[in-house]
Amino acid sequence: MSDERNDNQLNTELLDAELPDPRFVDDRYLAWLYDANPDGPAIQAEADEEGVRVAHYALVPQTYRNAAGSGPFLFSLNAVTRSGTQRKGYWSELGLRVFAEATAQGRQLVIGVPNEKSTPGAVKYLDYRFLGPMPVKIAVPTGTGGGWEHHVVDEAFLDGPRFTELAADLDQHEAVHWTNSYTPDRLRWRLARPHGGYHLHVDDDLVVVSTRSAFGPVPMAVILKLFPRGARTLDEPLSARRAVAAVCRYHRAPAAVYAGFNALVRVGGIHPPHRLRPAPLNLVVHSFSDEVPQETFRLDTFEFLDLDAY
Repeated sequence: MSDERNDNQLNTELLDAELPDPRFVDDRYLAWLYDANPDGPAIQAEADEEGVRVAHYALVPQTYRNAAGSGPFLFSLNAVTRSGTQRKGYWSELGLRVFAEATAQGRQLVIGVPNEKSTPGAVKYLDYRFLGPMPVKIAVPTGTGGGWEHHVVDEAFLDGPRFTELAADLDQHEAVHWTNSYTPDRLRWRLARPHGGYHLHVDDDLVVVSTRSAFGPVPMAVILKLFPRGARTLDEPLSARRAVAAVCRYHRAPAAVYAGFNALVRVGGIHPPHRLRPAPLNLVVHSFSDEVPQETFRLDTFEFLDLDAY
């Protein structure tokens, strides 16, 4: 087997060829994602033909928690086959290989967000359960958006005392069903993603993670995560109205995009017309353990920061 560095380079080249994205301009993204995760290294499988990487599949460890405790989960991503090899069965073969390793490691469940084209195959060949599409909203700001504290997320901020203070307060809220567990170490790692372009916005009730994007010539704020501060309970959900105004003001954007759902924060907005929506993101799950039954699995919260879109 080739060394990890070489594998990251080969996989980056394949991903950049088939799924062009700024993440894949160099192998720093995969080195961060696969090798530096505080929850452990990625589970990977590859296929080569005559020394050329033609297929790749990875599962990244994550820790989720609910009212009963925490569970060792995984997130499925970067399942790709090179053009011209799609009918050779690599996708399902590699999927079964990483699933076997996940079972051997005692992982309980994998979450995936395939696109519309890939979802039927995930359900048919890898026995994923389709939970439904991630809802997408366009939120228009109301109010001034003033009175918030803003930070550019860079290495100095992540290593500094203000981030440490804020992060210690963000994984204390109530969870009945499953939610991603962002301890300070996990959050620091997640926000250190190469080419991330993240910003933090803080008030007394919320910490918001955002980035900037555009729909054609129109700048758009993207809300990636809404963290309630402190030990908030599900019977006292917050409104994201002031957060939307603050993020839009900061990014000088007329509106914000939000995808997903949050049991502790209500996000108002309109569902964009089909032609303006991002490519459909479908939530799927596959259980490896009777302790987390696939048929009854539910999420409290799932947002952009919980996957790899940004």
